[in-house]
Amino acid sequence: MTDTLKEIKHSTLTSGAPDDAFWNKYEQLWRNSTERSPFQAPRLLRYFVQQNSAETIVFQYFKNQSELLGAAIFQKENSGVQFLSDMKTDANFFILHQDCTKEETEDFFQHFLNRISDSGWALMLNNQPGWANYMQHFAAAGEASELFWMKIPYSVCPVVTAETPQALLEQISGSRELRYRVNKLKNQKNAVFEVLTDDNDLDHWVDEFCQAHVLRWEDTPTPSAYRDPLRRQFVKGCMRAWAEDGILVRFSVKAEGHRVGFVVGLLAAGSLIHHSTTFHPDFKKFSPGKALILIMAEWMAQNNLRVLDFGDGDEPYKYTVANEEHELNRIFLSSKLNLPFILKTKLIRWTKTHPKIYKLYAQKIKPHFQ
Repeated sequence: MTDTLKEIKHSTLTSGAPDDAFWNKYEQLWRNSTERSPFQAPRLLRYFVQQNSAETIVFQYFKNQSELLGAAIFQKENSGVQFLSDMKTDANFFILHQDCTKEETEDFFQHFLNRISDSGWALMLNNQPGWANYMQHFAAAGEASELFWMKIPYSVCPVVTAETPQALLEQISGSRELRYRVNKLKNQKNAVFEVLTDDNDLDHWVDEFCQAHVLRWEDTPTPSAYRDPLRRQFVKGCMRAWAEDGILVRFSVKAEGHRVGFVVGLLAAGSLIHHSTTFHPDFKKFSPGKALILIMAEWMAQNNLRVLDFGDGDEPYKYTVANEEHELNRIFLSSKLNLPFILKTKLIRWTKTHPKIYKLYAQKIKPHFQ
């Protein structure tokens, strides 16, 4: 690292709700970032700050005093720190300007780790995207630091990718099952497929989505969180924030006078994320969720997108068309003297390497506490 680089770069780590000046700079950074992750979108995070009682922590990395090159927003829970976007996410990205050089990216993470070391905080960074172009620099900095650092493979994002949007459409429409689902809904139920890219009818759409979700998971070991009216209001706020940032695309199926299938789609750089889905259980045999995958591919071809990301989780329906997997990790950081945190981290890693025990945790213990 050159002396010049050291002189013109600096970082800050601050606590408390960010002001309007920060959000203006952050929005410019996010719109010029490499991934433009919807889970770190400015209006979504601003909404989270308003809803969250936990302390907000903001890391910023600057060039020439005031040019924001990178940022990350966290929340403090007890003695630990995690991404603010854990409130609703598939993947948590650090936001770096697309013009950042390799040296600037390395310096960003060096500054970040130095700040964490000085603070004495323990971090559990969930849903870390292994495919992010900066991840190798983050890992190298973490492993070379004086901090305790551990990365654990934790989940996957199944993905459909093709060379061109048209090739993606041809690949997905080549699925006989998906074509059958679409045609069965049209022919037997006179179904109409809709794509909404603004906030038109948003409240009613979300109400129908939540009600279908409650009915879909009724009398199962994992009943819907949308039984809680506060959770319904929260998801409405999330969708409205995404709509205001211009990245929400809602796909649905109408039959017999109401919506019976739903997908919440989110735009990222060059891709569409299949973030959340449900269907009315009365239409289970028609598989409206699978039918909507083909409708999504048609819309993507019209809008020049060639990657369909199915988000966090390895549910079987995703592999109807998925041809790749992206790895999601959990990264743990703390002082090497923080023995309780280190022991907890090693227990989590041990649990992940024992599938039967992890299955018990994921299906029985975790849902109980949620």
